[in-house]
Order: sequence, then structure tokens, then C-alpha cells
Amino acid sequence: MFDSLALILQQNPVVSILLISAILSLAVTLVYKFLTNQALMKELKSEMKKMQQQMKAHPEKAAELQKKSMSMNMKLMKESFKPMLITIIPFFAIFAWLRTVFEGTVVIPLSFHIPLSSLETGLGWIGVYIISSLVFSTVLRKLLKVV
Repeated sequence: MFDSLALILQQNPVVSILLISAILSLAVTLVYKFLTNQALMKELKSEMKKMQQQMKAHPEKAAELQKKSMSMNMKLMKESFKPMLITIIPFFAIFAWLRTVFEGTVVIPLSFHIPLSSLETGLGWIGVYIISSLVFSTVLRKLLKVV
């Protein structure tokens, strides 16, 4: 089954990676939306933004405000931890499989060399995935109002 799916994906790597990226971005966004306290996260981010403005306006209070900001940041991290744990293991499995499917494939040919890249002629699957997932995640988070 996975072999036939791999053959289908290899037929059009750009579309395949974009589709996989969109699906995974949607899944992660939904997991974050439903497994985090969105009201608390919005409140904490709003408070942190206010503190940053206060730090700029009153540098003498920066140390005190920095302590409060760190405390709020820890609460945000704790809130995000559960969805991250749920999504990370499936991602490792999917990425390992994708690496075998698209290994050595230039997904988007480029006419120039990318420094520090092993591909001299273009972007591989991981480069296309990273760029597209950033776009999809940003759009989906805005549409679904996920903090």
C-alpha cells in the first residue's frame, strides 16, 4: 500500500508536498485549537504585549516587568506542551517515510546554488515543506483564530 502511494506522490512532487503540508498544517492547527485554552493564551499574549510597551516606556521597571513576563511565558509554554507531544510522534513517522519517498529528488529546480545545501540545483522536499507549511499554518491560524 505504501509503495503504491509513494509512486503516486513521486509523479508530481510539488503538488504532493503542498498537499501533505496543507493536511499536516490543518491537523496541527486543529490540535492546538482544541487542546489549548485559547482564552487564556490570548489573555497572556495581550498582557505580555502590554508589558513590552511598559518596558519601552519605563526602562527603570524593566527588571520587574521582565520577571512577570517570564512567568507568563512559562504558562504559555505549558499550555502548548500537550499538543506538541501529541503531534510530534506522528510527524517523525511521516517525515521518515517522506524522506524515503523523495530522497535525492529536486522538487523545485533553481538556476542558482543555495549556500550550505547538498542540492546544487534546487529545493528538496524538506525545503518545499518548510516554506509551504509556514504559509499554510499562518493562514489557517488566522482563519481558525488560533493563538
